[in-house]
This record gives sequence, C-alpha cells and structure tokens, in this order.
Amino acid sequence: MSYVGRFAPSPTGPLHIGSLATAVASFLHARQSAGSWLVRIEDIDPPREARGAADAILRTLEAYELFWDGPAIFQSARRGAYEAACARLLSSGLAFRCSCSRSTLRGDGDGTPGPYPGTCRARATHDEATAVRVRVADQGRVRFVDGLQGPIETELASVTGDYVIWRRDDLPAYHLAVVIDDADEGVTSVVRGVDLLDSTAVHLHLQAALGLPSPAYFHLPVVVNQEGQKLSKQTGAAPIGRSDPGTIAATALDLLGARIPAELRGAAPGELWRWALTNWRIEKLHGRRKLALPPAAE
Repeated sequence: MSYVGRFAPSPTGPLHIGSLATAVASFLHARQSAGSWLVRIEDIDPPREARGAADAILRTLEAYELFWDGPAIFQSARRGAYEAACARLLSSGLAFRCSCSRSTLRGDGDGTPGPYPGTCRARATHDEATAVRVRVADQGRVRFVDGLQGPIETELASVTGDYVIWRRDDLPAYHLAVVIDDADEGVTSVVRGVDLLDSTAVHLHLQAALGLPSPAYFHLPVVVNQEGQKLSKQTGAAPIGRSDPGTIAATALDLLGARIPAELRGAAPGELWRWALTNWRIEKLHGRRKLALPPAAE
C-alpha cells in the first residue's frame, strides 16, 4: 500500500514553532517514503476557532515550502460523513445516547471526570440534549506499537469508559471526525504530537467498531518552553512569521535532532527539506517525550 501521511491542525490560532516541527516531521516522513502528504483543517469546534486562522495556516505552510498533495480538506464540510458513521453505531447497538452533563459526571470529586460510569447505557428516553457514546467493554486492553514510543497498552474501560463521539451541542467529537477522515483519505501513517498518544487507544477502538483499517502511529515529542509547558496559544507561544522562513525552518530541524551544516544556515526552507530528506530520520526521536526550545526561539 502506498504511503499516505497528513498534517491536521486546528484553526485556533497561527502556527508556532512546535506545530511547524510536527508539520516538518510529517512532511519529511511522507516524502522519504515516496508517499503523499495531505493537509486537513480540523475546524469542527467553532467556539474555539480564530477568525482567519485556517487561511493563515495554509499560507504559512506555503511560505515554508511545505507543499501538500491535492486540495486541503476542511472537516466543517464533512458533517454528513460523521452523521452517517454515528447513525451506524447507534443502529448496531455499539453506541447509545447520553444526557449526563459534565457537572453530573464530576460529582463530588476533584472536578476532573473519571471514566464514564455507564449511567445512560440502558436508558431509553431523555428529557435533555444528548451526546452519543461508544460502548467500551469492561475488560479489554487496547495494544499497539508506536513507531517512536514503543509498545503501548491501555485499559480503555478504566481510562475513559464509554467515550463521546457526538457532543451535546450537536457537534461531532474529535475522535469520530479524525477516524472517519483518516479512513476516507486512505491515511496509512499518522505523525503527530505525543500529547495525543492517550487518544490513540480510543481511535483504535473506534476503527475496530466501524470496521476501518488502522494506520501506523508515530508520536513525536512535544516542544516545551523553559517552564516545561507545551507550546500553545495558552502558554504564550509566539506565531511563526513569514519574513525569515529559512531561519525558523532551521530551528524546526534543530528541534527534530537534525545536524544542519553551517553552510546551509540561512538557506531557503525547500533547500533545507531537500537536505533533510537524505540526512534526517524520524527514528532520531525514538523514546523521547519532550523537546526543549531555547529561550531565544520562544
């Protein structure tokens, strides 16, 4: 099967150096495998989206010469595919409607919801808006071997319990959308941040429930600031500019463990990517969970 990879940012703000490093690793891995590299904008959560962010992300990728194959896909245009998958799971009994609120599930604990306790599994009618949850067997481990983090085993019942695929506010959940999109686009390898590692057990479980193939997974170390926080808009990560893409592209490769020759410092991104296709391998990041960003680059 031909390699198909993808980069799937959420348009909650502009790209920062951590998200660029993820895009670069995904892009290089696809090109080294003589495969396709797709871009998908995961815009299914309107309350969290920043106006103009989707277009800014695409223009930034172009400025950094990270050219994708085919048209960019927008999840907001694919609601019908998600509704159909949700309906299949409901009709087969693999999913059920749930009217539990977050406050109900938090109960008297520390405010952090634990695994879903199965409250609505056998409930036939609801007086409030409902989410849709997929049933998780009481005993059942999800196992896979991550390309960078090694063997992973998750007892899904004790971690999430029955998980949400359709939200109470009538929006598809991330888990459902990403699984359907990966299958429909024929994605064979997913290169993404290790902060999404815990979601992979849910994705594998959902793929099995829907009879869909599972891609190979490579979970990259996350880029953190000097306080050890993952770079994000919430932690003050600066957006990457388009005025000096060569310098920032070199920083992204530095984070990924590449040893760029001095004569290539300041080269255009495309020239750096061509060098990296021969001289960098994703295996350099095997087993690592964090990459610290130098203060000057934050």
